[in-house]
Amino acid sequence: MKKCLITVCLCIGMLVGFSVPSFAGKKICKLAHVSSTSSVMHEISMTFKREVEKAALNVEVQVYPAGQLGGTVAMMQGLQLDTVQIYPEFTFIWEGIVPEFKVWAVHYKFDSSAEAEKFARSPLHKQMVDKLVKKANVRIIGNVDAGAFTFLSTKAIRSIQDVKGLRNRVAQMAPLMESWRAYGAKPTPLDWGEVYISMATGVIDGLDNPMLDMYAEKFHEVSKYLNYTNNLFNVFSFNTSENFWKKLTDSEKSAFKNAIVIANEAGKIWVDKQWGLIEKEMKSKGVEFVQTNLAGFPESIQKNISTILGNDKQAIEVYKKIMARDYSAM
Repeated sequence: MKKCLITVCLCIGMLVGFSVPSFAGKKICKLAHVSSTSSVMHEISMTFKREVEKAALNVEVQVYPAGQLGGTVAMMQGLQLDTVQIYPEFTFIWEGIVPEFKVWAVHYKFDSSAEAEKFARSPLHKQMVDKLVKKANVRIIGNVDAGAFTFLSTKAIRSIQDVKGLRNRVAQMAPLMESWRAYGAKPTPLDWGEVYISMATGVIDGLDNPMLDMYAEKFHEVSKYLNYTNNLFNVFSFNTSENFWKKLTDSEKSAFKNAIVIANEAGKIWVDKQWGLIEKEMKSKGVEFVQTNLAGFPESIQKNISTILGNDKQAIEVYKKIMARDYSAM
């Protein structure tokens, strides 16, 4: 159903032209995200707003946090219809439109945030972005560090053996689900808003995400363990309506791109400052921090990569180039 909705909006977005919304002579840029106002995403968004408005006086950035304008599918549609101008989100959301983006959801392909950012700036990734513009009328204009994924759970994940039979929440995307199935887990698709009660009532055993995102939603209150699985190093892409982007001047486009760079650094500083306080609080509430033994996890992914990527030849080729650290265009 979601892919059908996206496809319908693709057709509409490609056929209908939209003007940039304005108010009192200014170009209005609606930036929407689904995270809470206490999240790093909101900190990044507010920094982006300040920097854009400081450099581009003819632009006003309006920030809508916490899913005020809808969830991920609604925001993807909004970008194509130009009712939302920017939606920062994990880059793998576009895997249903450009299959190569599936690689962003594959576990254990990068060993650091720096490597993930290097790929995001590469000619290979630009090739993927160009396809997204052509197919969806959406452009990625920059990326910010999303950090490493950790795993909050009601039981310790000390090795791959502890994952077998695990009921863990995942977003409803095949590469994410198949990555967990490769370890013997039982991934369960759930909306973000259902996680807390599902953890509290035992419907699921845990979930993975950047730790500060999970902390902002108070998921640690219904968990006993924070497991350093480091299964994903990811980025948040700043996804922009191509119709909106075309209406900006060159100087305004530069202001947007520079604002993303500054917001990225501000986000890293914010995370570093928050992490020490959060770690202390979580430990005081009895959450145990576990250094997961990662032996067997990467090997399971590599053995099952064709299934994880849905046997898509282009996506598999991109994965192979990533693993070879060859980010040249294909």
